Amino acid sequence: MIASITTVTNLELPELSPYITLKRPEEHLQKGMFIAEGEKVFSRLFASPLKIFSALLTPEWFEEKKELLETNKNSIQVFIAGKAQLETIVGFRLHQGIMATAQIPKQITVTEFLEEKKEPALTVLVDGIVNAENMGVLARNCACFGVDALFVLPTSCDPYLRRSVRNSMGNIFMLPVVYISEPEKEIQQLKNSGFTLYAAHPNAQSRDIRQCSFSKKSCIVLGAEGNGISEELLSLCDEFVTIPMKTGIDSLNVASAGAVMLWEASKSAKVL
Repeated sequence: MIASITTVTNLELPELSPYITLKRPEEHLQKGMFIAEGEKVFSRLFASPLKIFSALLTPEWFEEKKELLETNKNSIQVFIAGKAQLETIVGFRLHQGIMATAQIPKQITVTEFLEEKKEPALTVLVDGIVNAENMGVLARNCACFGVDALFVLPTSCDPYLRRSVRNSMGNIFMLPVVYISEPEKEIQQLKNSGFTLYAAHPNAQSRDIRQCSFSKKSCIVLGAEGNGISEELLSLCDEFVTIPMKTGIDSLNVASAGAVMLWEASKSAKVL
């Protein structure tokens, strides 16, 4: 529901600080909040169960989204500003004059995930993914292919960074995120519960992904485009798989590689 409506004449209002500091996303994470920008992400946020704090939008967007704002269960502060004002905020072409602030979901532990999810289960673990755009597209891929959880190592950026949320097209709101703080211990916990770890990694033991039969409890492991998966993590993986490519082409963007692997794994694991 709408708690208050403020017609903005000055963007320096303290309540608007998160919107004005779009280039400082780490500050948002520290406060346990994120920014949803653009019409599709905004709408998907309001269709989610997440806690929403406020919305900043043009009068035109307010009229279009008024019902969403009024019927949402949260108590939302609404700020209405003219297009000219909102154009002064960095990235107007991307945020389109429609934004919202919301709370990052409560963190899920590996133990909690395992207690709730049985089988079949398809998961993804990311190592060294520091590009927020790649993380966002990966999250979108995960949601599209029925992934049950995205496991994030400390070496990767947060999927709730503003650019990650935007590039996920709001699909991150449908995806449980598990932050792993003790990789060796928690990954072993997954393995002990029956998960097979499939590393996207080329070596002499790697199998063509088309010949790989994924288990009912599968975890796709993806690494950074430059350094790949760390040696420590590779030592914990059960199988190495590769995507066949034309001679002379040695790799795909990590988000593209993830989509291919998830398509193959989803068929075997029968999660779709």
